[in-house]
Amino acid sequence: MTVVRKQLQHYADRGVFRGFSEAGNGRFKFSWLINHQMELSADTTRHELRFRRLLAGVPPASAMYADLKSFIQHRHDLDQPAHRRIDRKRAEATCTNRGGIVSISLKVKNNQYAYGVKRIVNLVHELFVHLRQDYPEYLAENFDVPQE
Repeated sequence: MTVVRKQLQHYADRGVFRGFSEAGNGRFKFSWLINHQMELSADTTRHELRFRRLLAGVPPASAMYADLKSFIQHRHDLDQPAHRRIDRKRAEATCTNRGGIVSISLKVKNNQYAYGVKRIVNLVHELFVHLRQDYPEYLAENFDVPQE
């Protein structure tokens, strides 16, 4: 857990995250990207990092959710630049949709938590860039992000 805390604190110290705090039980809260409170949980027993309840209002059977799943799986592809790729030998990313609420998880392998924190933070950043490009109306409706 110390590695996760240090990595996240590093982002906060650089000004990437605002309002960074540890909520206990491996949960960290901060504002980031769209001035929205986010929560990252670290479960070292399950070897998992997770942005819980990251996106709301995404129907499970929707084309948007299918696109999000594909986008996340594509981050493992060898044609991705090294700085964007998630090495399956070190971690694997997935997303789940419970009642229209999407969470993003990263299964960390071989205690590669420093790598995992960097990868999941980069993944969520790239995901929001993708949403801004392809789903600006979703961001406007759910996060009050201007459609410019």
